[in-house]
Amino acid sequence: MDKLVVELCLGSSCFARGNSQTLQALEAYLKEEGLSDQVELAGHLCLGNCSKGPNLRIDNETYSGLDTASVLELVKRELYNREWKA
Repeated sequence: MDKLVVELCLGSSCFARGNSQTLQALEAYLKEEGLSDQVELAGHLCLGNCSKGPNLRIDNETYSGLDTASVLELVKRELYNREWKA
């Protein structure tokens, strides 16, 4: 199974709006749950839509304005959906 690709915008606007905490929370969650081999985390300087940030992309779908808890729920849902498709 291919890895789930989670791309966080780490540009100054998104970083200040919460993606710095989101990155830390995602890394901790993946490590605690032993999921690091199933998820590829990537950072970008800008995903566009700075005014709607923080922005992230999961498998080519872009999301904006999410807090850390919402991002974690999205990742959990995507991983769960992948298990059912496999």
